[in-house]
Amino acid sequence: MRGSLKGKGWATRQNEQELGGVFLVGVAGRLFRIDSDYQVGEARDGFDAVGCGSEAARGALFAARHIKPEARARLALRAAERCNAGVRRPFLIRTQ
Repeated sequence: MRGSLKGKGWATRQNEQELGGVFLVGVAGRLFRIDSDYQVGEARDGFDAVGCGSEAARGALFAARHIKPEARARLALRAAERCNAGVRRPFLIRTQ
């Protein structure tokens, strides 16, 4: 992971500390958050969000836990867009 981040210019060094991006990884039905210091955490509620609109997105994901996953993701993105000036369309949702 570190090699990929370095190769694409996402990993940097500041004050002798390597920092990467913050992102989510889903594996075998589990969701993990990778923080900029490469700490790995697992989403307790089965959902998470990162970025400047993450608080609004997490709130929408919690409130809409009864709807289908793709519709839930779209709702979370709309909430983040509405509540944070740094989040804007277009959104791309990929499913397998």
